[in-house]
Amino acid sequence: MTETFEMPGDQAARISADFIDKSVWIFDLDNTLYPAHSNLFAQVDYRMGSFVSEFLDIDRVEARKIQKKYYREYGTTMNGLMTCHNLDPHLYLDYVHNIDLSPISQDAALNDALACLPGRKLILTNGSVKHAENVAGKLGILHHFDDIFDIVAADFIPKPARSTYEKFLAKAGIDPQSAAMFEDLAQNLEVPHALGMKTILVCSPPQLRDEKTDMYNGVDGDADHVHHVTEHLSDFLELILQHMPVRS
Repeated sequence: MTETFEMPGDQAARISADFIDKSVWIFDLDNTLYPAHSNLFAQVDYRMGSFVSEFLDIDRVEARKIQKKYYREYGTTMNGLMTCHNLDPHLYLDYVHNIDLSPISQDAALNDALACLPGRKLILTNGSVKHAENVAGKLGILHHFDDIFDIVAADFIPKPARSTYEKFLAKAGIDPQSAAMFEDLAQNLEVPHALGMKTILVCSPPQLRDEKTDMYNGVDGDADHVHHVTEHLSDFLELILQHMPVRS
């Protein structure tokens, strides 16, 4: 059953108890480690459309349709272009991640929370390592992560494919029962839940959601495979830590 972030009284104790046996913390990157309403990923989305338009020599209206079609059918626009048009994925990744990072800045609260989390912290993203390093570096939190598993490491097979999670777990040597997964897309939490992870959906407050921030799928916090929902990642991590015993 999904448990929402806004709960009175002994909320922190209940949440801490739910994560007492977790020692691995897995984070998606875009719209998870930074707020979706910063619209940073909207830049990536716009550049996806520009790339499709130029690569296929079509106007932006048609490119947008193809971009969304490939996302739905192949998991990512890039995967669709690779499958249907023999795209060199490295050219695409370099192009779409060439964005302005000024909408985000160092996140002191998130930095402190990550510093206190016991165990390993990793990033699992459908983006590139370079993009993850740039974003996490701008947030001032890159040093907390033991590894970044990106779309290249996944052989360009994006989440939510089960094989990608299994490859990630095998490479990192992770027992999924010991892990918690933070994601902004509910569909990307189905496999982690099935594998035994604790799942947390990170979403924007309702008043800050729009077509861009909920671009690819709705916020489905009522799904059985979502254990917790939070609108504030650092606050949620602090709740986990409040009643968690100090580990030597």
